[in-house]
Amino acid sequence: MKLRLDYHASIPKDLGAPDLNEDAWSVDERTTHIALSDGASESYDSKRWAQLLVQRYADDPCTTEGWLLKDWVMDAVAAYENGIDFDALSWSKQLAFERGSFATLLTLELAENGNEVEVLSIGDCLAVHYRQGAVVFSYPFTSPEEFEERPQLLSTLRLENAFLADSDFFKQHTSKTWHVEPGDIIYLATDAVGQWLLREASADVSSFDSIQAVTTEAEFAELVLNLRAERRIKLDDSTILRLVVEND
Repeated sequence: MKLRLDYHASIPKDLGAPDLNEDAWSVDERTTHIALSDGASESYDSKRWAQLLVQRYADDPCTTEGWLLKDWVMDAVAAYENGIDFDALSWSKQLAFERGSFATLLTLELAENGNEVEVLSIGDCLAVHYRQGAVVFSYPFTSPEEFEERPQLLSTLRLENAFLADSDFFKQHTSKTWHVEPGDIIYLATDAVGQWLLREASADVSSFDSIQAVTTEAEFAELVLNLRAERRIKLDDSTILRLVVEND
């Protein structure tokens, strides 16, 4: 089987400043490795850090077998640092840079057998496995309340990534393997959209009914703006990717 990127859309927190959207995503040419990241607004240049993480995953995907994710992240940190001319920054930006940049990382990998996908999550982006009108799995959260907890993030400060070397890291953060079938849908969403999806999954008109009806970025923008007006979704950058499982 194969994955097809059926739809993607990203709406900034401030519609008047789309360049400040700190969400980023990537997909490789074969649609076997997909990544989504949400940069933390309170950190320095988190947009570039999020973009670097997802592009690096598309070009050089990290895996969970016989491979140290920490090394992959440290290489990404080095690439981030190499792109900064520290001496050319103002003193305030130098201070901000030294406080670090932070971002989530959600990755999805299609197994070589085509029958399984593996999900890795650092932070609060959400992956949902949807089949025949029902949620089969969601990860890393299964309830909207879990989004209220402070998420673990990847940082451009090396010491902040020490948790990647913990012996139970993969048990806590990754290797959620889902068996997929033709017609299945997988949603990847940043936290605002993910929380809404889980909160209204059982509503009379469920969140999944609403998102299934969306086919264009304009329709997604209209949906998000209506949800914001009704205070049913957090005011934040909002991104979603819809992947469809098909016969190869």
